Amino acid sequence: MKIGIFLPNATFDLPGSPEVGGIETFSFTVGEALQRMGHEVVLWGGAPKRGRTYRATTITLELHPYWETKSIPDLGTRFQRLVQRLHFAWSSRRAWSRHQCDMVLLAKPFDWPVAWWWKRSRPELKVIMGFHGTDFFAGDTPFYGAVDAAFAVSKAVADLAAKRVGQRPVLIPNPVDVDFFSPGDGGEQKGPGDWHLVSSGRLVGWKGFSNLIEAVARLRDEHHISARLSLAGEGPEGANLQARITSLSLASQVRLCGLLDAPALRELLRSGDLYVLPSIGMEAFSISALEGACVGLPLLLSDQVGLAGFLTEADCLTYPARDVSDLVASLKKLHDRRSDSAWIDRAARHARQREQFSPEQVATRILDLVSK
Repeated sequence: MKIGIFLPNATFDLPGSPEVGGIETFSFTVGEALQRMGHEVVLWGGAPKRGRTYRATTITLELHPYWETKSIPDLGTRFQRLVQRLHFAWSSRRAWSRHQCDMVLLAKPFDWPVAWWWKRSRPELKVIMGFHGTDFFAGDTPFYGAVDAAFAVSKAVADLAAKRVGQRPVLIPNPVDVDFFSPGDGGEQKGPGDWHLVSSGRLVGWKGFSNLIEAVARLRDEHHISARLSLAGEGPEGANLQARITSLSLASQVRLCGLLDAPALRELLRSGDLYVLPSIGMEAFSISALEGACVGLPLLLSDQVGLAGFLTEADCLTYPARDVSDLVASLKKLHDRRSDSAWIDRAARHARQREQFSPEQVATRILDLVSK
């Protein structure tokens, strides 16, 4: 089968940069899994910006110029994104016609009108919608009839989709490369008092990293626990976070690592004892946190992180988002568990994630939506 993955606004900058989120990572990971399963895969996306690139891949790429939203009249962000995607579909129409895909994966409601147009001439085309967030727009629902099947990456996202389109998508998680993100040889040797927290992602306000930095300071001041924190990623909040570190006298405990390539990120995760994601806005899933779990780390997540819905207490503890006091209390609780053999068993945790989040497992579940 020939499968298209349609992601017009993707710049395909390296994962972890300010403009690349879970949908872009999902596209590469699922696409390569489908290819390994014997399918032909074509990934449609915007050509990378000057000075940027995409990671090496075996997938066929159809990268075409696209209008940036700032170049489109500002009648609202959703209007700009809709126009952006309609323009991309028009500019890439000849390539689309040439490939004659049997199935296509969509990631945004902005693409429903495009799929509706495709199916006017090719009604046999199978369209699968992956709900990864909340980018609905006025007038979108009449075009949803072009969608043959749908999935959502978390319960919260599925609830929003059901309310919008009147049909509840099935739950299918994002995948992660469970062979690459693995525990390794056991990590670095540490002293008895060393406790290393790690986190990763775009440095933007809704990720809540400022709250995590404050919690590290309060853990030190209120509980006399001097935890280390390493935060990987880049973004517009970087300077503010560095200023926060300085103002709280945390320079010896907290390190902003910048954007790391995949091997360096894996080594950072392996060096940790606990992965923390303190998002204060809705985090539809969080592949970054899943990468932490796959190297064997227990997780502390805010209740805004959708990944938690796929995990149990054996791997994850959650706390109310924005509540720094509860975040501090949760950190203290998990510090007390740092010698619990079941809680720190990295091999067992990796095995649990492999069962549910391997790319082939996720790809198979997506294909099953239209093969029954």
